[in-house]
This record gives sequence, C-alpha cells and structure tokens, in this order.
Amino acid sequence: MELIRQKILKIHGTVAIIVGTLFSISSTIGMSSGIGPLGMLQENKLGHVGLMQAYMLFALIGVVLIMGSRQENVKKWNRIGALAHALILIVYLIHWNFFPTLENGEFMRMGGVVFHLIFLTTETWAGFISK
Repeated sequence: MELIRQKILKIHGTVAIIVGTLFSISSTIGMSSGIGPLGMLQENKLGHVGLMQAYMLFALIGVVLIMGSRQENVKKWNRIGALAHALILIVYLIHWNFFPTLENGEFMRMGGVVFHLIFLTTETWAGFISK
C-alpha cells in the first residue's frame, strides 16, 4: 500500500510542477500581450500578481509532494496533497458566479473543478481512507 501512496505523490507532484509552471507562463503571456486564455490580465495586473503567486506555490507544493514521497509514513503527505486541492476548491465555490463572466469561463471553471476533484479524491483515499 505504501508503494501506491508513493506513486500517487510522485504523479501528483509532477503534475503540480508542470501545471503550475505552464499556468505561470500562460498568465505572464496574457498579462504581457493580452492574448490567450488569460489575456484579461493585461487589464488587471493585480490579478496577474495573485495568479503568479498561486501558480508558483502550486509548483512548490508539487516539489514538496515529491520530496514527501521519499519519506517514511507518506500518508501524511497524501493528506497535504488533498488539503491543497480542498483549499483551491473553496475558492472556486466562493467565486462560482465569476467564472462565466470570463471568455471561456464555464470551461475554465469546470476544467478546474474536475482537475482538483480528481486529485482531492485520490489523495483523500490515499491519506485518510485506505488502510
């Protein structure tokens, strides 16, 4: 069972690093040029500041999860992975009606919710439910 938990953490960490990095780049392109899915950031520099912090912290969480996969008692690291996604989903709930006001906002909202629910469910199973 411990090997499965470790594998989940490694996959989750790798995805978090990749996604965090790609969204950091995408938000910077949007802020700089006004193009792409985050092009609205050109008119909202403060939004870019917040997103860059969030995306880079998400990548850092990925590094932490990979490091945690190499520790004893990896179950606690699965819990951290689950809680990271739970916190992000709380933000989605708070701003649920904001997403449709953006271009492709419905797609961004549903894609984000599905992405975070998948990892929340997987890490919850590995960290809290499985024996």
